[in-house]
Amino acid sequence: MLRKLLKYEFRATARVMLPLYLVVIVLALLTRGASLWTQQVTFYGLGEGLLGVLAALIAVGFILALLATFVVAVVLAVVRFRNNLLTDEGYVMFTLPVSPHSLVCSKLIVSAVWFLGAVVIDVVALVSLVADVAMFQEMGRVIQEVFDSLTAYYLGNGVLFLVEVLILFLLGCAYTCLSFYTPLAIGHSFAQHKMLLSVAFFFAIVVAVNMISGAAMIAGLPFLDDLTLWVGANLTPAGVVHGVLWGSIAYTAVFTVVLYCITIRMLHRHLNLE
Repeated sequence: MLRKLLKYEFRATARVMLPLYLVVIVLALLTRGASLWTQQVTFYGLGEGLLGVLAALIAVGFILALLATFVVAVVLAVVRFRNNLLTDEGYVMFTLPVSPHSLVCSKLIVSAVWFLGAVVIDVVALVSLVADVAMFQEMGRVIQEVFDSLTAYYLGNGVLFLVEVLILFLLGCAYTCLSFYTPLAIGHSFAQHKMLLSVAFFFAIVVAVNMISGAAMIAGLPFLDDLTLWVGANLTPAGVVHGVLWGSIAYTAVFTVVLYCITIRMLHRHLNLE
């Protein structure tokens, strides 16, 4: 059933995200074209001013589109969660033979895919602004050199770095979505003032997370200041990076699991649909 939920969720969200990705690519090409045009063609007087304004507007639109890929992905995730599970549509969704775990996980997975897609599209769009044949040739040479130098120990570390960064990214996506899902689920468990209470719980959760993070940082400062501990551990630079990444993964995972459990509990027992 999770596969069907994912299919339904992708269809509903692709109507927004895919056109937005296309807009980013088109604006990137227009920005590149406007830049080349201003370099190749000479205008005088009013024509030069109009060309400059047009190129500036296209560039501003491109920058806004880059930011919109992430902003829209977050907004869409929040709106889909609320409309699909916490309003009248929720009555239908909760009559399906699926658990709240499947409903929430389907939305988290789809949101993570769109976040990852936003990263890929934005990188491709930015590269397209400066890309040329010589650049790709040089990039290919650098990649080949890096690949040749990454052997045995270093290759294993490189692969592990990529895996760790990917895990941290996915956890970050889940935490971002759940930081909105949880207050919405709590707020909609009340009979009145659902959205107002959801906003209040959102800020309450943010404050609580910041307080816990601050306390954990203060508690960890003595360990960071104890240089003999780090030197005695004989950590290599790669080992330090691995430690930082796994520490970040564990830190993010704790908050993500807590928010996920609260959200599921609210959907299980205290949901008060509109």
